[in-house]
Amino acid sequence: MAQAVSEKGRDLRQLRYAEHFLTWALRTSVACSPQCRLLQREFGHAFGPEPSEGLKAFHGWLLALAKGRRRLEIGRPGLIALTRDEEMLLSLLTHAQTQDADRFIAQARFVLGAEPSGDLYAAAHHLMALMAQRGHGLPVSAVIGRDLPRVLPCAGQSPQLRAI
Repeated sequence: MAQAVSEKGRDLRQLRYAEHFLTWALRTSVACSPQCRLLQREFGHAFGPEPSEGLKAFHGWLLALAKGRRRLEIGRPGLIALTRDEEMLLSLLTHAQTQDADRFIAQARFVLGAEPSGDLYAAAHHLMALMAQRGHGLPVSAVIGRDLPRVLPCAGQSPQLRAI
């Protein structure tokens, strides 16, 4: 994963707690280390007095992401705007949270530049389930309908499939 920034995305200050926390944790893990003391302290805030399961789930998700071929643009800690890749990673986690495996896998193909491994969805779903247990979740309405174009029905034609 690269540490670069592309076009300006959403403002980090306008995100809900879960979006902000996950973006901050991702940036800190990439820029510093997943074993950073500050990172571990913040996982204590997010997951309670015993954050090890949440930290383990987050690390599992990072390791599964690292198997991709596409280079991801991750902002440095403190950057106000989200990168497009960070937006897509939050979208992936939202699909895992809503248990929409089909959308998750379709979007993961683009994000990773390769077929996602089965452990990517499992790791993302486990992470989001743990966050939900602590009362944290990603906003669903921001993702639904945004990532897929609107499909209009064919006027007066029945769909046909032909082998060529």
